[in-house]
Amino acid sequence: MLFILFILLLMPAALFGYLDPGSGAVLINLLITAAAALLYSLKGLFFRLLGKKQAAQPKRQDIQLALLSEGKNYRLSFQPLIEALTAREIHFAYYTLDIEDPLLKIDNPFCHNRFLGFGALGKYRASNLKEALLLSTTPNISCAGYPIKRSPHTHKLIHFFHSLIDLSMYRKGSLDFYDAVILPGDYHIAPIRHLEKLRGLKEKELISLGAPYLDLLAEEKAAQTSIKREKCLLVASSWGDKGLLTYCGIEPFLPLAEKGWELIIRPHPQDLKKSPELILKLQKQSAAKPNIIWDFALSGAQSMQKASLMLSDTSSIRFDFAFLYEKPVLSLEIPAVAMPGFERDDLSEIWSEGAAQEIGMVIDSETLRQDPEGYLLQTLQSFDAARIRSYRHALVRHFGTAASAIVDYLALELESLKSL
Repeated sequence: MLFILFILLLMPAALFGYLDPGSGAVLINLLITAAAALLYSLKGLFFRLLGKKQAAQPKRQDIQLALLSEGKNYRLSFQPLIEALTAREIHFAYYTLDIEDPLLKIDNPFCHNRFLGFGALGKYRASNLKEALLLSTTPNISCAGYPIKRSPHTHKLIHFFHSLIDLSMYRKGSLDFYDAVILPGDYHIAPIRHLEKLRGLKEKELISLGAPYLDLLAEEKAAQTSIKREKCLLVASSWGDKGLLTYCGIEPFLPLAEKGWELIIRPHPQDLKKSPELILKLQKQSAAKPNIIWDFALSGAQSMQKASLMLSDTSSIRFDFAFLYEKPVLSLEIPAVAMPGFERDDLSEIWSEGAAQEIGMVIDSETLRQDPEGYLLQTLQSFDAARIRSYRHALVRHFGTAASAIVDYLALELESLKSL
């Protein structure tokens, strides 16, 4: 019998099976988590064998601060904060919903980074974090229909902005369940207070400390060599219905390419995920124009350095371009009817509409189709860099040093927890 069993084990055979996508994602996540735990254990063993001491690690329950990121697209916002926290030797957890997040590779004894998992599993874990302070750029936490809820262990839920755009471009109720909001500048205060009063909400703590992603962009710009072109237009679109690529396509820009303009088309990363068919269609329409370039890089720094001006819609990238590179912006009006479900529905004044006039000119889609080159040249000629610098100084707090200011605030919050 043993001989027959041995022969059967050696005989090749086909094995058929099915693993549904949901179970597959959970299984893969378990394997990754197990592998990470094994590697961490082996690392500790390796150091002990070499006689090296690792930095003293706090118990998991003693870590009171967590940063929650949706993934690699938010690296610019979280990296300056992580660098400032580790420099201050503050222990914190960094959680991400993206296994490709480059910040998972940070190896520092004060940064306890972790991938939460795929799909529903990751969102469930994000809704049950143990830390008392949670800092995130993610809007809509705990809103009806949104898959991430406020953890019952969270003592203070803190939002910070990953762009300079005002609250009108957020989905309705985006910040309703937050306790505190770190603002790029005081211009956010009035709309937030208006919505709180309108909805009968408790007033949040509002602190103007700047935007940390500008710290990193300013560093990138300082490291670049000047490659500005004279007739180079950067077309930067927001995503979805409020984006100019969705609203008017690429046809208005084809005549510019025929007149010798170099065009860099930069779609929003969300459109690459949500509307890949649209992007592929527009690429085909521009394929015959060699001076139309598509930019899909995670950072737009190189394109912004090269361009002489920008055409955009409601996107916050307009202000990054104007404030960092001190170049003019032409803003395209997108009718409000094309933007249902946003906070602007409940706001009587939209900050970005007036701010667009401060950094360049504003035109509608019909004007763009009639004489795009004329408005581009007019925008270039009327631009005043000194005015931009003055406006930036009045608008944005701690420009280039926001991460340090935010970490000062978080350190005080951690101290206050000790008295609870």
